[in-house]
Amino acid sequence: MAFALSPKSRRALISGLTFLAVGSILAGGALLAHPYYTDYRAQQSQKTLSAALETPEIKKAFEDKSVPVASPVSRLLIPKLGVSTVVVEGTTKEALDAGAGHYSQTKLPGEVGNIAIAGHRTTYGKPFHNLDLLVPGDQVILETPVGPFTYEMVPPFEGHENPWVIRPDDWSVV
Repeated sequence: MAFALSPKSRRALISGLTFLAVGSILAGGALLAHPYYTDYRAQQSQKTLSAALETPEIKKAFEDKSVPVASPVSRLLIPKLGVSTVVVEGTTKEALDAGAGHYSQTKLPGEVGNIAIAGHRTTYGKPFHNLDLLVPGDQVILETPVGPFTYEMVPPFEGHENPWVIRPDDWSVV
């Protein structure tokens, strides 16, 4: 059984399908552009943060262990991966959108104890994109206002098969 659309109904159907097609193309383009946009935003933030990391105010705040949230705390360098990103204090969305953030409740670089830094793997500069490629002996350097601190990846040890990889739901490390 066939049915025929009136010319008015046919125009409405074609207009609706055209609107849907154009909307789908625009949405797809936006999804494809999103990672590039976030990387651009992080790059712009990194320029500002790099300059701020060198200021006497940040050095004094670091020495006093009172770095304000969203202020630069160090530069993270991972030579093997070509990573160079300024780490800010705090792990808010805004902090991580700038590159990487230092968990405020953990030690500052150079202090005795654990340091925890968060960052994106696929957007906002993706500082942690290839962390899985690190092996024992690889270095991670944190350049702070008071000097550099070099950390080295360690091999597995008794009781812990892989000390630098945790489950996504394991917050005990922070």
